[in-house]
Amino acid sequence: MDGTNDKKSCIEADILDNALVMIAILGEKGRIISWNHAAETITGYSQNDVIGSDTIWKKLYPDKDYRTIVTGRIAGILKTKNYFENLETTIRTRYGESRTILWNTKIIRESGLYRTISVGMDVTAEREGQVFRESIIDNAYVLIAVLDPKGQIQVWNKAAEMITGYSSDEVIGRRDIWKKLYPDAEYRRSLTDKISRIIAGQNYFENLETTILTKTGERRILSWNTRQIGANGVYHEIAIGRDITEQRKAEEALVAYMTEMTMRLKQPVGIISSTLLESAQLFKDGMLSHDEIILVFEGQARNAAQIEANIQEFQTAIVEKNRSIPEAYQKFLEG
Repeated sequence: MDGTNDKKSCIEADILDNALVMIAILGEKGRIISWNHAAETITGYSQNDVIGSDTIWKKLYPDKDYRTIVTGRIAGILKTKNYFENLETTIRTRYGESRTILWNTKIIRESGLYRTISVGMDVTAEREGQVFRESIIDNAYVLIAVLDPKGQIQVWNKAAEMITGYSSDEVIGRRDIWKKLYPDAEYRRSLTDKISRIIAGQNYFENLETTILTKTGERRILSWNTRQIGANGVYHEIAIGRDITEQRKAEEALVAYMTEMTMRLKQPVGIISSTLLESAQLFKDGMLSHDEIILVFEGQARNAAQIEANIQEFQTAIVEKNRSIPEAYQKFLEG
């Protein structure tokens, strides 16, 4: 029987030492009585550095103020239960590196003595990745909203706040933002019908243009694209809205400019055309000499050159005033 227990103890010790998570067993007064290999790897402190001592925590949390905060959080949790779950803290390793650890503890009784098992999972990479993704989302120049299966907003980035005027605090966890952005019931209904028809054929839509009303009462034109993400039957919707208000204004201005230019050129071009036709007929009738027809051609060539100069000046003015004109239009105007 004793041999069986020894074998079992060896197996447990082997499992403990080779676990991929940091495992520390604390005895009375918080002294370390077990410190596995992952704990050594993560913290940089060996078993010889920590066994039988309780000073490791001051080394892992060298900043006194932060250590006080962590201790306070733990004390607050232990007032209601004798363990804690998923407590996230940042430790300082022996080599000065910061690591984010997710702690779970459990109290066990062994040989009449109480022991605390602390399991720490190193989530540094996950948190850094999360911060990186959040940074990209927050600094994107497009409105990004993530909706849960109930339609409640889970993500509302800075661009969304700037474009709509509604802060994330006003939006996160709610679903009434759409009524605020589309306050006109009839427009909202027609838009919902349109989206429903699109979704019926595919579970996303692209370049759907809508006009929202911001918190300050300004109308903005957004071009929407959506995607569905998730797995195991739980899906979230990512809605990306690009503010194309200025682009649409520029395009409208472009049309207005082109219309104005056409009207202004119609008369002088008509005069040149009429003059040339009349001169040609007079020349046929023998009423204009060779030198006179040359003078007519030269005069109309100067008029055409002036029109060309006016067109070029007009094009330059349009491009300089409306930099948000689509690139294809700019190339046409500049060419």
